[in-house]
Amino acid sequence: MALVKCKQCGNEVASNAAACPKCGAPPPRVASTGRKLALILGGLFGLCVIGNCVGAVSKRRGDSSSSPTQASTKSAEPVKMLHLRDLLAEYKDNEIRADSNFKGRIIQTAGYVRDVKRDILGKIFVTVGTGQQLEIPVVQCSFSEAHAQKAASLSQGTPVGIRGRVEGLMMNVVVKDCVFVDL
Repeated sequence: MALVKCKQCGNEVASNAAACPKCGAPPPRVASTGRKLALILGGLFGLCVIGNCVGAVSKRRGDSSSSPTQASTKSAEPVKMLHLRDLLAEYKDNEIRADSNFKGRIIQTAGYVRDVKRDILGKIFVTVGTGQQLEIPVVQCSFSEAHAQKAASLSQGTPVGIRGRVEGLMMNVVVKDCVFVDL
């Protein structure tokens, strides 16, 4: 049993007493440790949620403001020209070796459009293959909103040239920061 000071008279009162024996005032409520902890954790969680929302909005604004000229300035690095079938065959044969050869590097290749879609975050992507019917994996190219009009003009089976940075294999060979190139 803890003793607390009465707010009215300053006398020490048992925390579980109904009233102060000296003045009759109700004893001050002592906030439980569990409640304090819950309030602190709830506040921290709320701050994290707000921080993530602000970060996601600012990142999305950064993505939507990118343009073809911005993407092409990123390609000041050397571009590795290769056949799409070679890239896909390398990843099918040995993902580790393929990552060491291509991951983080800018490639330029050409193939045939399989799909034009948006991912769960609303970002445009085009899957490109060699033209075979049942082909796994294919190259999945992500584009900024600046390329939406060009992406909308594509149809399945259309030949297309792309340049972008290889991220690795995640069911498909993922290529980010893509731009369309003339064949």
